[in-house]
Amino acid sequence: MIYNMYNKNNNSGFTLVEILVAMAIFVTSITAMTTIFSYSNKSQRVTETISEVQSDARFAMEVMAQQIRRGSIDYSSSEYGGTISSNPQDVLVLLDADDNQVWFRRYISEGHGVAQLSYDGITWVDLTPPDVNVDLLKFYLSPSTDPFGANPSVNIQPKVTIVMATKSNQAAGENIPSTFLQTTISSRKYAR
Repeated sequence: MIYNMYNKNNNSGFTLVEILVAMAIFVTSITAMTTIFSYSNKSQRVTETISEVQSDARFAMEVMAQQIRRGSIDYSSSEYGGTISSNPQDVLVLLDADDNQVWFRRYISEGHGVAQLSYDGITWVDLTPPDVNVDLLKFYLSPSTDPFGANPSVNIQPKVTIVMATKSNQAAGENIPSTFLQTTISSRKYAR
């Protein structure tokens, strides 16, 4: 009783200022956590997209590399006319182990580039999926003349350097960098 006599105003709750401060801290922390979650989620999507684009580009590059290793450059193709006059080339024409032509090129389809393969130069099959844009596909061929011809002017094993740049078509509004790939492959065909 004595305590109550001296302290007649016994408020055991929170004041309005304390409640407002607590709510402000709570709202700020929830906003910060939501923002962090949002950024990490976006970062994960970008990383996944980059990984998928790189995987698809490596697949296309490996298909081309296998054909180059197993075959040789078709110097007599209508694309080259017997001599590689300049590099880079937009189309790669090879001869497989059975002397059948294999063609590779970059083609613009529905506003984006795709890497394509053909076994006759007429019917083409896409090597890259529609969600991957092939920005660049160039072929550097060496030597410029057929080293397996009747009177070869060079004694160099044929090789092809492939340069490819790809980017995702699905990343609307996100800044996803291009994937650049380059490799040089020598033909394993020894015709001498």
